[in-house]
Amino acid sequence: MATVDLPALSSRELSRTLRILLPALAAADEITLGWQHHVAIHHKIDGSEVTAADKGAERLLRRHLRTAWPGDAVLGEEYGGAIARSGRTWLLDPIDGTASYVLGLATFGTLVALLIDGEPVFGCIHLPAMRETTYAATGHGCWLRRGQGRATRVHVAAAKPLRDAQIGLTSLKRSDLHPTPGPWRISALTRAGGRMRLVGDCVQYTLLCRGMLDVALDPAMNPWDIAPLIVCVREAGGVVGDLTGNTRNLLASTSFIATTSDPLRRAVCAHVSGPARMKTVSRSR
Repeated sequence: MATVDLPALSSRELSRTLRILLPALAAADEITLGWQHHVAIHHKIDGSEVTAADKGAERLLRRHLRTAWPGDAVLGEEYGGAIARSGRTWLLDPIDGTASYVLGLATFGTLVALLIDGEPVFGCIHLPAMRETTYAATGHGCWLRRGQGRATRVHVAAAKPLRDAQIGLTSLKRSDLHPTPGPWRISALTRAGGRMRLVGDCVQYTLLCRGMLDVALDPAMNPWDIAPLIVCVREAGGVVGDLTGNTRNLLASTSFIATTSDPLRRAVCAHVSGPARMKTVSRSR
């Protein structure tokens, strides 16, 4: 069977991307960090928080991308857009973890991803308050940069069984532990797994990429949340999917999981989704 060449950035293209994107993120930091402790909070139709900083940071990032790559499409959380079926598309989440941001916590980030022909090829998890940036490109590894220092390559931890796993979770949304119960059986995972922490949003995926967590999962996600994580986790040596057990077409999923190994991913999904759901997913593949 012939292999299909997936899209990827060349070393030269990656270098140019970083030369343009890192200063743009630094400029966006002036907005997010400058507003953090005195920003007005509004709520979207879905009940999630949004602030002037979310909108201002996305507008700034869009301007930088439009100047550098005027032909590229952009899809952002605050100002919309669409994923181009062919060609390049940037995905933006100016403040991932707005709930933490409005509390004055450091556990929020800016997410940027690049798709080529609908496939994620570059991902960036930027943590302004922590002065850390994790980025990856397909075939180029996953890298961590602290402050203005030199980037170092990072890898996930050695595989562990579920009973010993360090598990990160963003929230109890759509789970059986939420006041309005949802489909995900987080209670079963707390009994079967090792230590579980409510880490929060994109921060937990940077910890997984550098070997500090074994599992990170989110019960409610969007394409701009998922795309950067796919590239970073895979290039760090981890595996990704959604909570139903699916590992394909993840930008269409509404949940996400990253683990250090595929057996661990399957074990988590078996507990969170339940036997009936897993059997349904298996038959649909």
